[in-house]
Amino acid sequence: MTKPAILIVDDTDEVIAGITSSLQKCLPADAVDINSWSPSTSDEDPEKAFQDRCEARTVLVVTDYDLTTKGLRGLFGPSIVAWSQNAAIPVGDFSRGKKQNAQAEPNLFELRVPSNDAEAGPFIANLFEGFQSLRAGLSADDAALKARRNMAATLAELLGRPNLESQFTLYMARLGAANSSLLDSIRKIGAESEPDTNEIAHLMTYIMGHVLANSVLRFPGPLLSGAALCAYCACSIDEAAALAPSFEAALYAGPFSGLGPYYWRDDVDRLLDAGLEALGEVDASSFAESNRAVVEVWLKRTLKSHDCDRCGGTRGGFWCPFKLRPVCDRSDCSVPSSSWVPQGAQLTRVERDFYDELSPLLGL
Repeated sequence: MTKPAILIVDDTDEVIAGITSSLQKCLPADAVDINSWSPSTSDEDPEKAFQDRCEARTVLVVTDYDLTTKGLRGLFGPSIVAWSQNAAIPVGDFSRGKKQNAQAEPNLFELRVPSNDAEAGPFIANLFEGFQSLRAGLSADDAALKARRNMAATLAELLGRPNLESQFTLYMARLGAANSSLLDSIRKIGAESEPDTNEIAHLMTYIMGHVLANSVLRFPGPLLSGAALCAYCACSIDEAAALAPSFEAALYAGPFSGLGPYYWRDDVDRLLDAGLEALGEVDASSFAESNRAVVEVWLKRTLKSHDCDRCGGTRGGFWCPFKLRPVCDRSDCSVPSSSWVPQGAQLTRVERDFYDELSPLLGL
């Protein structure tokens, strides 16, 4: 069987060596080939040089932002990202220098990699394993694979939660706007009377992997990060480690789970509902405060309040992924939705001041 590969693109040999060494500690040598490309003036056609190194077995590309050290002027990470996206190859980027023109937020089909070796290795390894897991989960039966055209249903099935299809569908509402080349690929496959099953599996893995890693796991809805779980229980994110044992039964173990921890909201609710039933009547003005009361009984202590000068850190329930903090449903605290938040992210709201500051600039 052909071994899958990861391609690292950087113009500094020391950086390539550092990331490679960190990766080798996380992934067995017989599981993946770690290849590299250090762009230089000898690469007369950078795009062709990149394409020559992106084999069919390449699962993931990782690139630095500035690639000009060896004299190849004008080549930057965004070009590598664009070429990878056109080929539907997952790509992660990082920067260890100035990146004045780099986007502050990645788009749906761009993965941001930590800039230091100690964190980059495990992060890249988890991305690789996540995409590989999704690919392996797709049926090898050609007829079954050709029938898998509803990606939300397929993702829900692969994660063992078929009842969540409708929620995952909402996370996929704006795929075409995020990567226009996807539409061409989808149309091409749809027009073929006998589409190539490898092409179907490749495209579905690419889309589902990014939706899961960059949207579902980032914007709380059916899944909650450890920090979002703290927000759900109206407490400081400093309490994440303390909450973990109580919610172990709700722990998510699917693709990209190594980037977590993450928790299934349905399972979290079942645990909290049982705790609330045992506790009896609770004096609370929101579901988050009720959740907090249950957890405090479990831990036999008061939870640390989160940092909010509006409610004193006593409310919460929702997570703002832009300010990385708990927010509540008060109108002066957060807004329920915007074009920045996927429709399926029911426990995600945008912090009020952040929204008011940026929305006029973005025409929202």
